[in-house]
Amino acid sequence: MKVYRFAILSFAHLHAYSYAAVVRNLPNTELVAIFDDNRERLYEVGRKFGVNKLYYDYEELLRKEELDAVIVTSENARHREMVTTATERGVHVLCEKPIATSLEDADEMIASAERAGVKLQIAFVMRYHPATVKVKEIIDAGEIGKILTITSTNHGKYPGGWFGIPELSGGGAIMDHTVHVADLMRWYTGSEVVEVHAYIGENIRPHLRCEDCALISLRFKDGTISSIDCSWSRPDEWPIWGDVFLQIIGTEGCIVVDAFRSAVHYAGGGTPLTWASFGTNPDEEMIKHFVKVIEEDLEPRASGVDGKKALEIALAAYLSNERGRPIELPLR
Repeated sequence: MKVYRFAILSFAHLHAYSYAAVVRNLPNTELVAIFDDNRERLYEVGRKFGVNKLYYDYEELLRKEELDAVIVTSENARHREMVTTATERGVHVLCEKPIATSLEDADEMIASAERAGVKLQIAFVMRYHPATVKVKEIIDAGEIGKILTITSTNHGKYPGGWFGIPELSGGGAIMDHTVHVADLMRWYTGSEVVEVHAYIGENIRPHLRCEDCALISLRFKDGTISSIDCSWSRPDEWPIWGDVFLQIIGTEGCIVVDAFRSAVHYAGGGTPLTWASFGTNPDEEMIKHFVKVIEEDLEPRASGVDGKKALEIALAAYLSNERGRPIELPLR
């Protein structure tokens, strides 16, 4: 059995911790090196995951280490530089969402992977969650007929740190939360968004330099009408990250999916409400599939192009709010 050698480029994003645990524990993957530009965090995660090859310079890591793949979990605005440096060295890449903060960066990332003949997969983990995969199967089987409308919520806690710095994040709750459900909607309908209309607010944490809530309406080429209610509305003490909820109405039926209901909420002895999840780990399913994509030379279920399409929807939402009108896609 071939064991695939991975490195993680940055622990700036909290998802890096879950991905590192998966790579360390799967039988056919090995976490051999870590880059982080925060020295204290670098040594902390090195100890936590038992990795000795620690780098303060990701270019040095990519020069010195023999790797099959990297996972890029840096600040959003730094995705392009890390992804293209890795692909130019012939390394496959799993990149955290959103793919980038501009369409130009997304295009360069996609082109760089194509030139190098390596895989670029975007971490749209909801394409690997058992509940949302089951929804795809039901839709593809024609059980609810043609989709007419999809309503969704993607609420969460404010992640803090660089997420509130637009130069690093590219935006607030829209950039953080729109892309997941927008990608699911594209996956389910098999259609592309042709119009975006958004209202944006700074109503929950007014001290931030970016939006913390938004309501976005989407019109698809096939006629489907959809909405995304995204926000950083959960209090800091909330025991779980947030939700991904969708109601899909078709000509022959409807589906309601609450992807993160597989949990037990409990409190006692004066302790705060806590959360214990059970069931399949979608991060593990995503990384297992990424390895399969490399091994069998498959197309990623969530490709760089999928990442760009979701980013375009988020960017159009900002433009819609700025101009006070719907925005047509593709952006020109």
